[in-house]
Amino acid sequence: MGPHLPDGIVPPPHPVAVRPLALDAGEVVGHRITLLALEDWGAWADLRFARVAGPGAPPLPRRIPLADDWEVTADGTPLEVLDVAGRGDRAFSNGEVRLRPAPAPGTEVRVRARFAPGAVAEAVFRVA
Repeated sequence: MGPHLPDGIVPPPHPVAVRPLALDAGEVVGHRITLLALEDWGAWADLRFARVAGPGAPPLPRRIPLADDWEVTADGTPLEVLDVAGRGDRAFSNGEVRLRPAPAPGTEVRVRARFAPGAVAEAVFRVA
């Protein structure tokens, strides 16, 4: 496996498209979740996100959800979550969810992420 990709997938030199989102996915246990962008890499897509703790927010068990904690669909069809990576600390973190296949323009994407038991962020957007 290469850079968090299945065998046989070769990364292109640059993304096919980067689609800014800046979409508020709500607040979970005092942490604001924002979907930043969708990077289309042809064979896969990276959904970029950020988490910012509000004043007095308790620490979460993990700064980013594991791959099994993400559910993403494109026009109702589940996308495969290949990997999740992130960086940051208990107050702020950002990262990406690697998805396959990359959602096509015009597709309605639904995202659901469990940040802690009972703490779920959800958002819906249409790929530009």
